[in-house]
Amino acid sequence: MCAAQLEVHFVDVGQGDAIVLRTADALVVVDAGQHDELAAYLVQIGVDAVDLAIATHGHADHIGGFEAVFQRFPVRQVWYNGQTHTTRTFERFIDAVLASDADYREPGRGEQALFSELSITVLHPRASAADYDGHLHDMNIVVRAEYGDFSVLLTGDAEAEIEHQLIAAGAELGSTVLKLGHHGSRTSSSAAFLQAVSPEVVVYQAGIDNRYGHPHPEVPLRVQRLLNADIYGTDVHGSVVITTDGLDYRVSTATASGAIVAACIDINNAPLEELTRIVHIGPERARRLIELRPFDSSSALRRIHGIGAARLNDILQQGLVCPIE
Repeated sequence: MCAAQLEVHFVDVGQGDAIVLRTADALVVVDAGQHDELAAYLVQIGVDAVDLAIATHGHADHIGGFEAVFQRFPVRQVWYNGQTHTTRTFERFIDAVLASDADYREPGRGEQALFSELSITVLHPRASAADYDGHLHDMNIVVRAEYGDFSVLLTGDAEAEIEHQLIAAGAELGSTVLKLGHHGSRTSSSAAFLQAVSPEVVVYQAGIDNRYGHPHPEVPLRVQRLLNADIYGTDVHGSVVITTDGLDYRVSTATASGAIVAACIDINNAPLEELTRIVHIGPERARRLIELRPFDSSSALRRIHGIGAARLNDILQQGLVCPIE
């Protein structure tokens, strides 16, 4: 690669996260997917060593691939939040770290790694999570990378509660690129957080036809409605690579597909199967909805038996239903 450039690779590892930040003199990995796809990808792009490996939290789809990375490359430093997990995948991850010569750290908010023009700052958690016994997502490491005027916010599986904490703490969130939390799940990417980050490009990492339904359809719609941002996903585009000189940037993908255009559900025309994606609308209510068409407003969904004020509010908050003009 050319000097004075940063490459951000959102690597297609199926249902998992794996991000590579690469400059002329540094290689940083944030998460590694579940299997050995990342290690193979690093070989393919000519990597010979990893300067910093960040494991955001202990779930297999984020740390499982680190074993293969440690086997193939010298790793100089590892950041992990310190929280223990009970899986064999986690044990293999820890064994790989201990068998390496890497410097191990459990970083807290404000800690930085500097590689010439590239700086990486921890925004969450506030300190080591070694003594925390709650959900792994609660202490997920969130980092912001900065390179000149370009920045990228990497959220791992951070959910809405972490997002609210970061906003309340006054963390520097504004970024050129946002990696959506938790593979584009509805548990993350709150409206307030999206607006605080205000990215120009949004990327999510998810497997094709994954069993979790990621990304949940309301999340790309929320991004599209709130932001003037292009959306890319590894399930659609394969690996996504953003290259920047610190001022301008360009996005390239493994497929020829353009940015994603999210589609809402037109309740007056959508087929039954599509209608059942709406919260509280199962097959029976979808059939009743079709019988009652046309609707002159979303609020008229209360004509369906079982859809009261609270459920209507849930439907509107979900954001999947197209506005009726």
